[in-house]
Amino acid sequence: MAAAQYRAALPVIQTRRLVLRAPTLDDLPVWTTVCGESFGSSEQEAWTEFSYYTSGWLLHGHGLFTVTLKNDDQIAGFVLLGLEWDDREPELGYMFSAEHRKQGYATEACTAVRDFGFDLLGSGQFVSYVSRSNTRSNALAQRLGATRDAAAESAFDADQHVWRYGEVQA
Repeated sequence: MAAAQYRAALPVIQTRRLVLRAPTLDDLPVWTTVCGESFGSSEQEAWTEFSYYTSGWLLHGHGLFTVTLKNDDQIAGFVLLGLEWDDREPELGYMFSAEHRKQGYATEACTAVRDFGFDLLGSGQFVSYVSRSNTRSNALAQRLGATRDAAAESAFDADQHVWRYGEVQA
């Protein structure tokens, strides 16, 4: 009961086809499946990441959104505006189940979270870290209006792209 009251204080974002809301424990099985498909994560690794990303709401005032379809509440995926333990700045990241890819859901959900991030953190204050070889995620960052940040990329190996949302800070 108390968890539902606390969750009710967190933002809910609605788009044309989607609802983005705070995660619940009922979302964990889908999270675990998507983590396994995308990264080969074990159940324990998925639980650790789920717990970490959901705690971002308490620790940072932003965190993981569960993305559901507006018409039937089915979970399509997850979008994060959050920090991993070694991140230098907040990251906009996402992952969607295999059956919900290539339908524009990631663009729609990430656009909403990008705008939420602008309101919360300001222009230029968050990034996406994307492997050079991940052509779909690099294209999504471009569609969202992000630009490559060469200065931030210099701290990583050559395979890492850093996409900044808003104006690049000098």
